[in-house]
Amino acid sequence: MAKLTDDMKKMLQEQFPFLATADENGMPKVGPKGSLHVLDDSHLVYFEHTFHHAYHNLQQNGRAAVAVADREAQKGFRFEGQAHIHENDDLANELLPESIFERFPRAALVIIDVEHIFKLDNTLEAGTQIA
Repeated sequence: MAKLTDDMKKMLQEQFPFLATADENGMPKVGPKGSLHVLDDSHLVYFEHTFHHAYHNLQQNGRAAVAVADREAQKGFRFEGQAHIHENDDLANELLPESIFERFPRAALVIIDVEHIFKLDNTLEAGTQIA
């Protein structure tokens, strides 16, 4: 698995990440994930509560990409990997904040194994795999 650097972790904490998935017809779906954050050096996690496109697509094939960029610095990263959905299990019960159930009747935990990392800088190195 790929390892996130401190700069990557900081960008994920400070900027707004977007999750990309593909449906069964190969059509891409992209949406913001405000709850997405770093779980550890090789995993990202977010709280699923809408159970719409991303959830359906991840159930179908489990492949995910997360893009985050700092517009001012014109730098960013894309993280790609396999997603795992946890709902009503020990890990979900441990990591899901109880406050999420105050707003939503149902929630799941999605953990993404970071397998590949790419640069999204506004340079000739854009798209270069770095891990």
